[in-house]
Amino acid sequence: MNTFIAPEYASLLRLHQLDGFTQLWNHEVNWFEAPNHRRGGWSGVARMQLEDEGKAHGFFIKKQQNHGRWSLATFPKQEPTFRREFQHLQFLQGKQFAAPEVVFYGEQIVDGKMCAILMTKELAQYQPLDVITEATDFFAKPKQIKQQLLQAVATTIRRLHGFHLMHRALYPKHIFVSNAEAAPSVALIDLEKARYSPFFWYNAYFDLAALNRHSIGWSKTSRLYFFKQYCQISRLTWASKWFCRSIIARSKRQKAGAKKRIKST
Repeated sequence: MNTFIAPEYASLLRLHQLDGFTQLWNHEVNWFEAPNHRRGGWSGVARMQLEDEGKAHGFFIKKQQNHGRWSLATFPKQEPTFRREFQHLQFLQGKQFAAPEVVFYGEQIVDGKMCAILMTKELAQYQPLDVITEATDFFAKPKQIKQQLLQAVATTIRRLHGFHLMHRALYPKHIFVSNAEAAPSVALIDLEKARYSPFFWYNAYFDLAALNRHSIGWSKTSRLYFFKQYCQISRLTWASKWFCRSIIARSKRQKAGAKKRIKST
């Protein structure tokens, strides 16, 4: 795959001599998240800042080595997991869906190992949903403020599923929000595990169960309001009640399974 550089950031990268795969790969970074090592490879995320005419620009840069996934298109070889994320982000940008803007993407064999770099623009003025709801006692705020945020999150997730994309890691930390108390704007990050699925309600079942399980501090009233906003209904029907119970049941199974894994370690 050829290297991709967003035209609007090409001069900035060139100014800092970071407009090529080798330059970015060798550029030392301070890891935002410690690299994840598994199956003979690793993958890590760092934040970097570049200045131009006194203005600072924030970016996130992901690097990985021998960290791949199987694909029918590349079988018997694996493809870097970042390739799929890059493709999803490009697709969503074309749909004017709020997600990190791709600045650079490239793949290269380094010392016989498959390596990839994905660089995105920082979502300035955004905060993770869990920070908003857990650290600021958000659910003690007036009803209207709570509901407009829940509606914005539900609408964004439904729109993603409308593109036949399942996030597959839909946790509050991957849902970013700006202007939460006035006019919420919602963006989704970490689409590395996302995949195409033509079945809208299965995508909802899978993703909403994960979100329900990880949404700490949400009241039953807030969860129900969110669910109805996602389904675009004002009152529950027998079908929506069944679907809601199915999501809750999956959340409980996931939670029980996680506890078992912790006890066994």
